[in-house]
Formats: sequence, structure tokens, C-alpha cells
Amino acid sequence: MSENLNQIIDRARPNTEITLPSGEFEGPITIEKPLKIIGNTTTVWAKRSPAIVVKSIGVTLENLRAELTEASTEDAVIRAEYPCDVKNIEVLGTVSGFGNEDGFFDVPRTIDLGEFLFEEENSFRMTLNVPDKTEIFCGVREVVFEPKILSRGKNEVTVKVSGISLQTYLYAEVLFKSKFTRRAYLLGRPAKTAPQAENKLIYEAPPRDFSSDFSSTGANVSSPSASEQKSDIISMSDSRDMSLEKPDMTRGMRIPLKKYLGTEFKVFFSCNNIPNDMDIDPYVFLLDENGKAPADSFLVFFGNERSDNGECLYFPKDGHIEINLAKADSRIKKITLAYSIYAGNSSQNFSKVTAPRVSLWTNTERVSFVMNGLNDVTTVVALEFYVYKGDWKISAVGSGFRDGMARLCESCGIQVEE
Repeated sequence: MSENLNQIIDRARPNTEITLPSGEFEGPITIEKPLKIIGNTTTVWAKRSPAIVVKSIGVTLENLRAELTEASTEDAVIRAEYPCDVKNIEVLGTVSGFGNEDGFFDVPRTIDLGEFLFEEENSFRMTLNVPDKTEIFCGVREVVFEPKILSRGKNEVTVKVSGISLQTYLYAEVLFKSKFTRRAYLLGRPAKTAPQAENKLIYEAPPRDFSSDFSSTGANVSSPSASEQKSDIISMSDSRDMSLEKPDMTRGMRIPLKKYLGTEFKVFFSCNNIPNDMDIDPYVFLLDENGKAPADSFLVFFGNERSDNGECLYFPKDGHIEINLAKADSRIKKITLAYSIYAGNSSQNFSKVTAPRVSLWTNTERVSFVMNGLNDVTTVVALEFYVYKGDWKISAVGSGFRDGMARLCESCGIQVEE
């Protein structure tokens, strides 16, 4: 029995890198934690859409092939509910959650030239619809595509074939590369009696309405990567500012919470690199006006996954936090979000973690904070949410403790067992 890719992914620790085995594996696979997943001539296939589902921030996919075997080529083979970085990913099918890439890809799987005059130059034409800028690659020198770079929308493409001997059957792989790679096969039969082809029409893409955006309603409409979110524009309803740019917070910065997040949001932690033997866990302190937790149950972490009123939830599978201020106990005036290296020794500290990043989400990322310069601390207070004149605010703290969680717990009125 072949190894189950979901089991490999489930075993992996968040914010680590894993390499999948080579071969073909039936999906779907679901990724619910920040991971860098590298294929090794690995194909993930599914009968129906999708073959790969991304349900976490901080996911990178590299060197994979994804395909659907019994679905329409317009069905999404990869669905990303959060921004996802991809590199060298080949797909058979469309994608969802990747901005302009989410559109139709009207390129035939097989480009059949039919018969053409041997040795002479023959030209063919076709119209193709692509959702974003696409480059064409063909390794056969006797075949030339013009233009080689396609723009979003409808494109007129000429295929010139010359110098093909009578004994040669033309069979070539053609790659269409945008953010993803799609593969087509070029076929043709040289013949003595065939007429010389001059702009022979071999494929015409169906009509599409290009006046509207190709993008679907996936999580990443403007298609920023997890590290390139500055252009994201907040689009909210009610009293929120719809023209407001997403803030990348810096240490000491304070912003109004409601304007960016409303009352309900998710919190994710990610980083560019982390040692394989290091675990980083979130701790959320629900505090009263004196900065104290009314009871031990007002600390949410891996040992207490839910606060009494359900205003704070911890999800151990990927380590994310969900906060709903509408459910908050009336005594709660401040929420402190901290991250700590679990059971670490003196050599395990945040100086070994590259670009630790906290992201606040609703349907997409709304606020982010990169905590650089943490040095040798083992526990860091990342953000504080607090009430000021009746409204909730966010403060970017980013300060740490060398002596772990004990000092922070004690300062918040939580008893720590020796």
C-alpha cells in the first residue's frame, strides 16, 4: 500500500520543510498548517476537484504536479483558501485562490496540425485565452511559436513548422508557463501530397467576456504571496474604511481594531525558518482592567483550548487562534497574545527563528506584524488587544523574556507550578 501523503503532512510540525516521496498519489491532500512542501517528481491526482486544498497561511508548494482525472478542465485542481506561494507547479485543470490565475485557460490539451508539406515552412494559427501573462516553451527547434509571451485575455498565436523530413512524425511537448505550468502536446504528419499550410486555423478558443476580472472568489483575489501583502486593499462592510490599506505593523504601533477586523478574527504565526527541534506555541491571556486573569481558565493554550465563554479558541492542528470579542466576558479589558518556545534549553531561542510573523485574518489577511530583533529571548509578547475609551485597539509589542513563560504568567496573575 502506498504511503498516504496526508499522513506525511499531518506528522510534520508547523513552519517546517518536508519533501514528499516520488510517484503518483491519490488526493485530495489538505494542508492545515504553515509548511513548505517540496515534491520529488511527485504527482497528486484526484478524480474530482480539488486535488490539493490549502487551509492555512504560510504554505509554499514546490516541484509538484496536480491533476484531475474525471473532472472538467475548468474545475479547480488546487484550491487555496489563504495566500500560497508556488514554484514549479504543473497543473491539469484550473486553480482557485491565486488572483488572475483563477481564470479560464483555453488552450487545447492536444494541438493537432494534421498533415502538412514536408521540408517546407508551414504556418498555422490559433486563438488562445489565458488568465494571466503566459510564456510558451517548445524544445523542438523546427517549431516556432509567435508570440512567445501571451497577455491576459484573447491571443492570436502563429505556429511555424519548417524542415520536417518525410520520415519524421512530429510530436512535441509545449509548456505554457505563468505562475503555474500547463502542458500540451503538438502533433503533426509531414506528407508529400499535403498542401503547404499557410495560416491554417487549427484551434479557436471559445468567446469569453474579458471586461471583468478573471479572479474567482478565492481567498487571494489580488494574488499577493504570504510575504508580499502590502498592496492588499481592505474591502469591508458596515462602518469600516473600504479604502484603507492593510497595515504592516511595526513595534510600538497602535491601530483601531474594529476598523480592520470587526469583532471576530483569526490569528496565525509563521516564519521563514525554524530549527527542526524547536516548538513554538501560542498563549492568550484574557485580562481584566488590572491586567490580571480572573481565573486560570482565562489563559488559552495547548493545555486549555477554549476559554469559558468561547471568546478565544486554540486549534492545535495548525496552532492558530480564533477570537470573538462579541462573546467576551464583561470583565475582559485586555488580551495579551504571546508565543513561547516549549521546553527549550538555553540554545533554543528566537534568535534562531527567521522573520517571525503574526497575521490577523477575517476572510483575508488584514493586519500583520513581523517581530525582528528578538535575539535570545524564549518568550515574546507579540500583540495586545485592549479597550480604550470604549473601543478595542491593537498594540504591536514584540518584546521578550529570557526566562520563559513563568514571569509572564505570574505578571498576569496565573499560578505557575514549580
